[in-house]
Amino acid sequence: MVRVALVAALAALVLPLGAHAATQTLVFRSAPIAVGSYGVATSSLLVPHPTVDGYVVGMKADVVDGAGNAVPDTDVMLHHVVFAKLRAQDYTCPGSIAERFYAEGEEHMQIALPPGYGYANGANDLWGMLYMLMNHHARAESVSVRYTVTYVTGETLTPVRPIWLDVHNCVADPIFTVPGTGGKGSTYSRSADFRMPESGRVIAGGGHIHGGGISLDLADTTCGAKLFRSLPTWGSVEPTPAMHEPGPTHMSRFASPTGIPVAAGDTLRLTAVYDNSGPHMRVMGIMLLFFAPGAVADGCSPAPPLQIDLGSPGPPSFQALPLLRKPQGALAKNITGTWVSEYQFHAQRVSLRRGATFRWRFVGGIPHDVTLASGPVGIASPSMRSGSFSFHFTRPGTYNFYCSLHPAQMTQTVTVR
Repeated sequence: MVRVALVAALAALVLPLGAHAATQTLVFRSAPIAVGSYGVATSSLLVPHPTVDGYVVGMKADVVDGAGNAVPDTDVMLHHVVFAKLRAQDYTCPGSIAERFYAEGEEHMQIALPPGYGYANGANDLWGMLYMLMNHHARAESVSVRYTVTYVTGETLTPVRPIWLDVHNCVADPIFTVPGTGGKGSTYSRSADFRMPESGRVIAGGGHIHGGGISLDLADTTCGAKLFRSLPTWGSVEPTPAMHEPGPTHMSRFASPTGIPVAAGDTLRLTAVYDNSGPHMRVMGIMLLFFAPGAVADGCSPAPPLQIDLGSPGPPSFQALPLLRKPQGALAKNITGTWVSEYQFHAQRVSLRRGATFRWRFVGGIPHDVTLASGPVGIASPSMRSGSFSFHFTRPGTYNFYCSLHPAQMTQTVTVR
């Protein structure tokens, strides 16, 4: 996610810089993005930003049409968007070419830093945006990502660094699969550790998970301390037709003017906890923190009271997806694999014996994937232009698959007997 391509540049907005401190609310828009009927658009762009030195203290994003009207998730969903400062070192991915500093998905996370803190932005900095949008209509759409920046100029704030914690960090498609084989009440977890290179205080943060998520837990394992738990809120009006399992409408986030103290050498652990009573595909576990470097008396001293935007957390509900297109063609029995290219699975109806290994070979240069819509166990491949993905079928039943990038075009059913 950090390798944001320099695809298209927009003219930057020039702001007057007065002699006195000022807080401004600035609204920017990306270039138009075309999303085909029942389609998924994912790519990256250069985007405009404030072109005077200052600090970002707040930020939020949504989707708008050509006239600037807000587009609801039920029409074109902002599945996720990531903003990064290009030519800057990312805190948790050494060697990267971009610093990830803001992200938003179905949970509509916003930056809202405590007073006195800000994310520094230079007049000559470059911002890139990585996006994934889903069109829930039979007609093609042209939309833009609109983002609102609360910006401070003319005064010096305490600078913060964004710390991007991800249970599958530093890869282009940081997903994992919850198999869903644990039975009622069971959970499935993934964790990742990050060793802090310097001391300071964490002054804000929030999380991102997908359908089936229970919590994101942040801990300092060096101190044996639980720092923060981000919980999902469910229950939005879901788009139809469903093109992926619904995600939360909100994730609890925190802010603290005092900050949570951490010391150089402390290990921060992020744990994503998911329901395992049913499969959940292409899920994530991400938490974005804002960190003010500086000396601390004791990294293991108690955390101060946090200002928590809790939302209305509750248990997730499981939703199997219908296939948007009925698989076509003759039934292929006991084959060992199929090609994936030209927006189709070349064998769309497959019958296998239990214990068989099946391989999908990707060719043609267009990214596709294999994702379970419904079935006995979770299966999801990476999105890829070439290569192969294999799965050993040990559970009998009907497995309905689709490509998450082309859900209305690419479907397949594998029956394991």
